[in-house]
Amino acid sequence: MKCSLCNRNEANQTGAHIFPAWMIASAFDEFGRSRGYEIIYAIRPFNFKVPYFGNSVQPEKISEQIGRDLTDSEIQEQENFMITNNLWCKDCEKRFKILEDYFLENVDRKIVDFSKCNDIGIYELEKANPYLIRLFFYTLFFRASVSGLMSFRLHEKTLIKLRYFLNYYVKDDAISTIKFIDTSTYKDQILKYPIRCFKLESDPTESKGWVFVSNKHSKPYCFIINDYIIQFYGKGNRANFRPESFFGISSIITRMPKVRNYKENIFIIGLFNLRLSNIVIRRYVDYMAKKEIEYFSKLFRTLFNWKFKHFPDELITKIFIKELIDNDLPKGTKYNKENFVKAMNRTLSILNQLQLTQSY
Repeated sequence: MKCSLCNRNEANQTGAHIFPAWMIASAFDEFGRSRGYEIIYAIRPFNFKVPYFGNSVQPEKISEQIGRDLTDSEIQEQENFMITNNLWCKDCEKRFKILEDYFLENVDRKIVDFSKCNDIGIYELEKANPYLIRLFFYTLFFRASVSGLMSFRLHEKTLIKLRYFLNYYVKDDAISTIKFIDTSTYKDQILKYPIRCFKLESDPTESKGWVFVSNKHSKPYCFIINDYIIQFYGKGNRANFRPESFFGISSIITRMPKVRNYKENIFIIGLFNLRLSNIVIRRYVDYMAKKEIEYFSKLFRTLFNWKFKHFPDELITKIFIKELIDNDLPKGTKYNKENFVKAMNRTLSILNQLQLTQSY
């Protein structure tokens, strides 16, 4: 299989992070360590698997999450969905890292002081190269799309254009990349896609990060990668940012000064302080909890109909959801198949006791 970026070399890079390790480390480990210490909960429709545990996570930590040791079959099924294999080559992985390192040193580590941020703020990256910042973001969009992370897909024309930018402009190191871009006649084509980026203040004592991408929010595409929210259009200035809710983020943005980057000389990043960041995170958690309830309600109704040849009413479904979630089970196994079946059986027992319907 050929590399999905250069399309020349064999796709021989294994164990590659879809997003940089430094960018997501604190989302999955309370101490912000990278590979090996992750504890990742994948919220997917009808996902009954235990969380992913990195190979350096201690047994007592695993027991804390799932109430026991992993079984042999669970160890075999462990999957880190933030890592991919054989989608691009080792040479292109090195080029990704050039941009990752540049962004880390010249952007991420520069934006650490939120003390002057009154809920929201603006940071102008006057000394950072806007072309390299954008190329870094394009690697995120590209990798998420070719890996199908959370079923994400860029429009094909946009994907082709981003692939071209990364292949043509990114050289063997940051200095040669900047020199090449500076002398390029059509370099401003890199800047023609509107982007908004926000950095969220985080509490260093807590690990409650998140990674979210979705095709639902395609105008613009919306990414949440731990401390960063990124909105991206693939159609230049012809499209305006739509005021979608997006966990309340859009309503916050409308109160901010202009933070859109388009054919910019200086890249601008918006800031959310800790209070506002926590509000956004809570809205996201509430949204995902609602989605999980919808998933399990749908599955319960389907199985109920299969067994009794009619669908349960709203009251019966609410009884089941209460039995499923209102307990002290470890969160890592709370929604596995065994506990799902137990919750369903308890529901049927309650129905028989209450005689809500015919015999169950």
